[in-house]
Amino acid sequence: MTDNETHSSTSRAADWSPSELPGGRSVQRLAEYQRLREQCPVAWADDHGGYWSLTRYADVREAARKSATYASGAPIIQWPDFADQIPISLNPPEHAKYRRMLNRYVAKDAMDSLEPTLRAYAVEHLEPLLQAGEGDIVTAFCQPFPARALAALLNLPDSAYTELVEQFAGFERMGWDPDKVNAVIGQIFEAHITRVIAERRARPLDPETDLLSGVLAAEIDGRPLSDDTVLQIGVQLFVAGHATTADALATSMYRLATNPDIQVSLRQFPERIPSAVEEFLRIESPLQSIARTVTEDVELHGRTIRAGDKVDLHYGAANRDPEAFEHPTACIIDRQRNDHMAFGFGIHKCLGAPMARLEMRVALEEILARTSEIALAGPGTETAGRLRGWTNLPLRVTMR
Repeated sequence: MTDNETHSSTSRAADWSPSELPGGRSVQRLAEYQRLREQCPVAWADDHGGYWSLTRYADVREAARKSATYASGAPIIQWPDFADQIPISLNPPEHAKYRRMLNRYVAKDAMDSLEPTLRAYAVEHLEPLLQAGEGDIVTAFCQPFPARALAALLNLPDSAYTELVEQFAGFERMGWDPDKVNAVIGQIFEAHITRVIAERRARPLDPETDLLSGVLAAEIDGRPLSDDTVLQIGVQLFVAGHATTADALATSMYRLATNPDIQVSLRQFPERIPSAVEEFLRIESPLQSIARTVTEDVELHGRTIRAGDKVDLHYGAANRDPEAFEHPTACIIDRQRNDHMAFGFGIHKCLGAPMARLEMRVALEEILARTSEIALAGPGTETAGRLRGWTNLPLRVTMR
């Protein structure tokens, strides 16, 4: 690389090719993250029309903090029906208006009230697997549990979660191919959410405790929200509220099954489970990266990122940066300082982070309390690309 190097997708070689790397935790992928952090922290990829990748923790955190320079709303992989999700696609000052409206529904009091319901769901979904002694934890628990939790958060009928699970299973069968997914997204999520919105308009619940009723009753800049805006909020809640949490649960179960010492420690000291949740999130980062678009030229590590260029903030690489974490490849469940960015950073930090943390804590508490051993019963299948998880993960469990 030369100082002040610029780029174009046709005039320069790519520094790396993310789409050609194996998925999951492959040695090649993790080695590539390390190479980029050490040798090419601002890396150009030709994939999807060309974009930059930031892989060092300090750079990713600073870019996430500078929301005016690194703007949201333009994905690298073109998902037209997801690009307008609210509030994640918005930038200041509009973004803050919507986050203030939504934050109270995932505040601590709301999560405390929801916990007994989620705990009962966790026990219910774990019980068949525990009685059988083995099974696929993804289909038995990691997929249905967060779907049911989301239905509870939104005050939907309990039966609604089965439809949500099937929708995501359909996307997985498509390999999350943008062309295939976009062809049916309007028939699935938007149709489902439109139906729920119509029901809330006809029979609103208490807007202080029901998110969708609150959104329908709210005003932004003195005007009620349009149906399209409410729909965009609903789409984000459904997408973000399920896929990444299901993946985080699956990677946590894999971490337990392959580390008997962690199981022993957490059973003996269950008060360490919240800390373990944070470490599992750091080392596995279910959402590996997120896109931004620079609004002005940026000089970084001797390279020029031009206004209008897309930049990938790579949480998966940043969360393993040795400059930010001691022994970054080790899973240290009582890590004293763990400022990971699995939920992002800055104004766009994940709205549903409190909910995801609650689901993960409850899930680990319940499965560890009911077992004396958790082990792999087969190889399983990892997901590839931006979502980091498992599509199936056979476990063998021994009940206490």
